[in-house]
Amino acid sequence: MSLFSRITILAFAFLVFSCGDDDEGPAYDFKDQTAQGLINGKSWSFVSGRSSVSNGELSVSLGADTDYVPCESFSINGLNIFFTVDNEVGLYELKFDFEDLDNSQTATFYDPDGGEFGLNIIAVEGAIEILSVSSSEVRGRLDIRDGDDNSSSVNGNFTVTLCE
Repeated sequence: MSLFSRITILAFAFLVFSCGDDDEGPAYDFKDQTAQGLINGKSWSFVSGRSSVSNGELSVSLGADTDYVPCESFSINGLNIFFTVDNEVGLYELKFDFEDLDNSQTATFYDPDGGEFGLNIIAVEGAIEILSVSSSEVRGRLDIRDGDDNSSSVNGNFTVTLCE
């Protein structure tokens, strides 16, 4: 075998092994705790929330408002998290792709003090898992991050009322 052939084979082997799938595990790590973390650099801990179903999708709102009555009003005061997933148990990894908006999955951190109309920060890293959906409540967990400087990052469990 010529020197050129040997170099070509070695170069090919190097490319195959160096370009292989780097299996680093999932891009999320759920913590067994009440959902908590930071929203726009401010401390946040889940207290209450609501969910509703429309067109086969489950919309969930999570807040830290201790005075909130889940199905009596739509808004939750203070820092919030909003997301929509399929109305079924499952794992939803976050991603945002301009080329494939239909298959994108995000969550939104909301800071009402972040400007004249508040500030929406899009979470594009991590995952949301819906563990159960009953006629009265939704249980789940999340590990979500803004993906930029992670000034918004929340991890943990939640249970919210399912409103009609």
